[in-house]
Amino acid sequence: MDLGLIDTLWILISAVLVALMQPGFTALEAGQTRAKNSISTAIKNISDFLIALMIFVTIGASLMLGNSLNGWVGWDSLFFYEDNFSEIVFILFQAMFASTAVTIISGSIAERTRYPTYLLIAVLISLFIYPIQAHWSWNQDGWLAQLGFIDFAGSTVVHSVGGWAALAAIMIIGPRLGRFNRTQNFEKSNLAMSALGIFLIWLGWIGFNGGSVLALNHETGKVILNTLIAGSMGGLSGLIYSRYKHGFYEVDSIMHGILAGLVCITASANLTSTLEAVAIGSLGFFSYEIGRVLLIHWKIDDAIDAIPVHLFAGISGTLAVAFFVPNVPFLEQLQIQLIGICVVGLYAFTVTYLFLKIANHFMPLRASEANEIIGMNISEHKASNSMHDLVQMMNLQANSKDFTQRISVEPYSEAALIAEFYNNVTRAFNQLTDENQRLIDEAAYRANYDQLTGLAKRNILFTEIERLLAHADDLPFLHGLLFIDLDGFKKANDTYGHDAGDEILKVVAQRIQAMIHQEDTAARFGGDEFVILIENIVSENQAAHITEQLMKSIRQPITTTQGQTIGVDSSIGLKLFEPNCSIGVEELLKEADSAMYSAKKRGKGTWVLA
Repeated sequence: MDLGLIDTLWILISAVLVALMQPGFTALEAGQTRAKNSISTAIKNISDFLIALMIFVTIGASLMLGNSLNGWVGWDSLFFYEDNFSEIVFILFQAMFASTAVTIISGSIAERTRYPTYLLIAVLISLFIYPIQAHWSWNQDGWLAQLGFIDFAGSTVVHSVGGWAALAAIMIIGPRLGRFNRTQNFEKSNLAMSALGIFLIWLGWIGFNGGSVLALNHETGKVILNTLIAGSMGGLSGLIYSRYKHGFYEVDSIMHGILAGLVCITASANLTSTLEAVAIGSLGFFSYEIGRVLLIHWKIDDAIDAIPVHLFAGISGTLAVAFFVPNVPFLEQLQIQLIGICVVGLYAFTVTYLFLKIANHFMPLRASEANEIIGMNISEHKASNSMHDLVQMMNLQANSKDFTQRISVEPYSEAALIAEFYNNVTRAFNQLTDENQRLIDEAAYRANYDQLTGLAKRNILFTEIERLLAHADDLPFLHGLLFIDLDGFKKANDTYGHDAGDEILKVVAQRIQAMIHQEDTAARFGGDEFVILIENIVSENQAAHITEQLMKSIRQPITTTQGQTIGVDSSIGLKLFEPNCSIGVEELLKEADSAMYSAKKRGKGTWVLA
């Protein structure tokens, strides 16, 4: 290929413009996917450009543009073009087309596809699909070119190929978790970034279609004008349709309408008039809308609607060529266009589907459910952020059930405000929990302990006696029950009043607590009756000594807060028992109680052993 310097320079500029479509697709796809997958989507776009460029400039160029073998595949020596400046520029221009075909797939299968899987797909499209089918249509000796198939700049060769391959991949990999659950929200991370991507892609399309003229002349200007008109009309169609259909101006309809109009005009930008370009732009949008509805109906999950844009609009744009080809009957050209669409589609879809079906047996194409939930940014690329840090700390608190510590994340980050609200919630929760616990503890205390004296109630006493009865060991210890009734309490209560009586009971309780060990149990049995459980008594003499000391302590005069000095005494029934004895709790208490009444009958102020 020998071109003039100006024409070669224009193709080089066009190649640079087409290269701008890569950052455009990166921004579009990263903004259209959820934030937890945006980095993953971006790095896949970068990676497919690396792979597509290297494969095309080494092998793909020969397969596409080399000497044709019966119109099916080309071949020439590697880097056959390196001695000719025009051919070098042309190969670079075509390499941008190859990378575009690959990157279309990235967004479609985003948010659930493993990174190694996508690298395999990029190699497959760049090496085995794009250059071979492009040879059929764009090599002058290719069999579709010989048949008369026309696809000026790649509505089918580039865009539909990417769409067919994406469709095959989705059918194997499946939809995102919860995609067709109406309650699931797939919030797009940044539509403003996507809008920027649309502008970059649109700018790149000037080179995509304009550079395909392979010259800088009047036809180039016409092609660029038609391209811009079709893109604009696609976007306007989306604007008008969404307002009519939904009652508001849907951003996705406008943005995807622009792309669909551009895809649709790409097959015939050199053949249409400006008015026909207007119709093609609208055709592109409505092809996209039909495709979008059908994919949802069939539950095919295209994360960024790339298949409706590139496959459906690519098909309609390629078919529309039949209206504009001079000197060829419409039906004849339509038949040729249909053959080209079907053959290229069947080849791209079948090869991709079979390859990925086989590959899936040897390595999982899809991320695990856990990795998909946490997001590909973190699970595959360890790209942590403040939101991830917040979720991790919240999950840690949920697992430990400890909400006492405040959560801290990077100040002024997106997660900082959420963290502050979360901390306010946990603080209120902790306050409520503390109050509830205090009420529970207070209720438990009231249920188990006497409010006046602070001594245990009967239920705790019974539990402790049962524990000692059930526990048998080889040590020769006894246990003792001291059943105490105050002598003279009723008289003091009647004489000095109930307040003085309450003070007497509290002082007696304090004296009892002071006389016993920590493991022993003192309980208020009712009125002026107390029961003490003494553990691990060595002998009856020790038990007698404890009882005598206890009576002596209780007998000491009590001075009330009103300055009254009151004396009370006690009658005590002592019951000793062994750990493995056959007597029950009720019987033990009954015997101790009987011994206490025997002491009273002896004249009070004494104790009796049961």
